[in-house]
Amino acid sequence: MKTVTITLTQACNLSCSYCYEHHKSPKSMDWCTAKRIIDHELSNTNDIDGIEFDLFGGEPFKEFKLIQQITEYVNMTKGHIPCTIFATTNGTLVHDEVQTWLRDHADCFICGLSLDGTREMHNINRSNSYDDIDLDFFSELYPNQDVKMTISQETLPYLADGVVDLHKRGFLVSCNLAHGIDWSDSNNTTLLHRELQKLIEFYLSHPDIEPCSMLEMGISNVSLQQSVPIRYCGAGISTKSYDINGCEYPCQFFMPLTLGEERAEFVKEVVFPGDYLPISQLDPECQECIIQSVCPNCFGANYASTGNIYKRDKNMCRLTKIMIKARSYFRAKQWELGQLKESGAELQALLQAIVKIQNELVV
Repeated sequence: MKTVTITLTQACNLSCSYCYEHHKSPKSMDWCTAKRIIDHELSNTNDIDGIEFDLFGGEPFKEFKLIQQITEYVNMTKGHIPCTIFATTNGTLVHDEVQTWLRDHADCFICGLSLDGTREMHNINRSNSYDDIDLDFFSELYPNQDVKMTISQETLPYLADGVVDLHKRGFLVSCNLAHGIDWSDSNNTTLLHRELQKLIEFYLSHPDIEPCSMLEMGISNVSLQQSVPIRYCGAGISTKSYDINGCEYPCQFFMPLTLGEERAEFVKEVVFPGDYLPISQLDPECQECIIQSVCPNCFGANYASTGNIYKRDKNMCRLTKIMIKARSYFRAKQWELGQLKESGAELQALLQAIVKIQNELVV
């Protein structure tokens, strides 16, 4: 599956505390540029199973007319190629005629809502916008689509409350720590551990609820023998992003909207690896790390924070280790309670990974 991000606008109606888009402007994409991108991508579909056109911003629904034009054109010209159109939205502009249109196009268009937990948490992060979102609309129309919950340093102490609140409102939850902010405070380590333990207790007593992504991502590969780590980031291979002027970048983290025009120019010189990472390019600590095969390493976030696609923010590295250790503990408790779905060789690999992580991973 190829993911093609099309940036419709550099403008947004909110000012979120952790936003990594540091170079917003009132500029937007025109229809001719959008059409050219779609034509190019639909004519280059060898060896793929389909295309997801990810409409991006700023806030994409500031350009609702362009969203409509793109959707109509993709559906008219895609032929036999399976295509999905996706938009990441803050939800504040999704009302009235926008909702009517989305209902009419629910078979081909999906919205991913950014929602940062409880009303209080969300308002701390996202410009007091909680009450401007029609939550019932999103939970009803997209019951299988995760909401995207981003955790800032200010909302980390309430992480568990936020996730549980979203579940009670009927949402699946994909949550992550904000990129590009200062996570160096040592208290973050204690807070993250505490909040994940709360969530583990909640999920163990509610096994019918699908756990949030922070606890659900796989760990079994830790037990497999690999000479080099695999890449988990599609940038430069299956993922590409187009800025408002039609220029192509490996992903949204590399665009001028994020890095600025000058730094984004240097991205053209970056050489991306194939399916495996060149281990000699990694930090010595990463080379020896037992969880390198399951580390959700992001080239774009690395580049934005350190200037090197292989060099990770050390503070984020420490917090990632806490998350993976919590996942292994969660899986062990699920096994004890008979809540795991894995069996046979799959179960054996998981159990071996649990033991390895618990015994050898140093946070």
